[in-house]
Amino acid sequence: MSDFNTWNKIKDKKLQKRLKLLTNEQRDQNFKTILDFGTAGMRGKMILGSGGINEVTVSRLAYATAKYMLANNKTTAVVCYDTRHNSKKFAQIFSRILSNNSILVYVFKKFAPTPLCVFATRYKKADIGIMITASHNRREFNGIKIINEVGIQIDSDAQKQISKIFNEIDEVEVYNSTYKLKPRNIKVLGDEVLDAYLEGDTDITKKSLKIVYTPLNGTGFRAVTKILKTNKFKYHIPHCQKNPDPNFTTCPYPNPEFIDAFKESVKLAKKIDADLIVATDPDADRLGVMIKTGHTYKKLSGNEVGYIFLQYLIENYKQENSFVVTSVVSSPLVESICKNNNVTLYKTLTGFKSLGEKAHFEKQNGKEPLLIFEESCGYIVKKNTYDKEAIVASLLICKIAQWLKDHNSSLDEYLKKIYHAYGYICTLGDSITFEGTDSLRRMNNVVESLRNKPIKHILDYKIESTVDYLNDETGLDKQNFIEYRAGKLRFIVRPSGTEPKLKIYLFYRDDNSVRADENANKILENIKKILYER
Repeated sequence: MSDFNTWNKIKDKKLQKRLKLLTNEQRDQNFKTILDFGTAGMRGKMILGSGGINEVTVSRLAYATAKYMLANNKTTAVVCYDTRHNSKKFAQIFSRILSNNSILVYVFKKFAPTPLCVFATRYKKADIGIMITASHNRREFNGIKIINEVGIQIDSDAQKQISKIFNEIDEVEVYNSTYKLKPRNIKVLGDEVLDAYLEGDTDITKKSLKIVYTPLNGTGFRAVTKILKTNKFKYHIPHCQKNPDPNFTTCPYPNPEFIDAFKESVKLAKKIDADLIVATDPDADRLGVMIKTGHTYKKLSGNEVGYIFLQYLIENYKQENSFVVTSVVSSPLVESICKNNNVTLYKTLTGFKSLGEKAHFEKQNGKEPLLIFEESCGYIVKKNTYDKEAIVASLLICKIAQWLKDHNSSLDEYLKKIYHAYGYICTLGDSITFEGTDSLRRMNNVVESLRNKPIKHILDYKIESTVDYLNDETGLDKQNFIEYRAGKLRFIVRPSGTEPKLKIYLFYRDDNSVRADENANKILENIKKILYER
């Protein structure tokens, strides 16, 4: 099913021509693995072969999704796509295969953000949402997210069902039988979905805040600028990042978690003396923020934006039944803020599937979500939403900045007050990327070595305790990562769920922020050195 010779049986002449252009090395590389259906979809490089995202593997997943839907009496789907290479083509494949299996398909007329796909699934009362995106990954990647009727990534039972069907399918046979089909039962979604999504988030008070906003050549432009305009905010956009660019020419790694994504925005911000820089990733579900500090601009971490949101929402919107959801890899300072303000805090495993499921469960039981967030620049501040989104979150950070400016303060001062009230904590994140065909195996071997030969010291800090989230009883589902604690130091080592990356999350408490930052950075480098040597 997965070798080059089998793919030679594909009848599509255009695809056959592309196959023949592959070198022997590319054949070996592209067909060495089979791209699997994972937790809620697929993500990989857009290469031709069983190990990549392409017309054949996408057709296979679309067909498996259709069979799952029919087996579970699910009859409607929303299909949405981002600005990447081939995203529209892959969306057309999904629409074609689903619609030819008696499924009513709502398809977006043009590219749109992931939050809009999530919303449209609920808005149209669809059973499934399909989002074609690789989120913040580099240009050579693409992927498919599958969303349930609530607007959360599909649960483990649905994932297992689709995965079973996916693994049993002959991908060449499926492609040959579907590539010439015409869509049958399609309804086009237009601007009415965006209008409904933004409804209610309006404040027409005149604003003085100077904002630089960048969509990083992705899907966020129309939605974010519309909500800012509606709320009378003035904004400026780096011209080179305004329009869709699937090559991400000015920002090869379009992830607003990292400061490199802000280079063009900082140039413009300095030119116009902006108060605030806001960035959304290519599918507009992650928010990045830089703030003015004196004559320069400082990148806020995902945790720091979370602190600001949380404190502001507590001060202005807290109810008796309010609750917050965050993950075990997010900052422990959230615990202090919630505890001091009598707000219930729930902690889950990583990923917005876990966060959204917990928030939805508590909402169903009469409680009201105040904030749902994870350190990786993901936030839910919009009511009745259970997956991260950067559209209304962009508006909220601008509203807070304007409110502070009106009171002769700033986001920088507000953050300092939060640290003064609850104590300073340095939060750092980094990762080690594994390259090559056996990258996942080598990454997992490092994690296993941490279990078999535990870390006992980090510089002068003796490890006092560990939590193995795969083997220890934590009250949460099992997940493959390990947490270490040593007095004021805490850090976590976790394999990424979507890439061959070993992620490190570090938290260091100290009343002296300069000393905390210096020590935390030294500790992080030592942790990386230990992991490289494993």
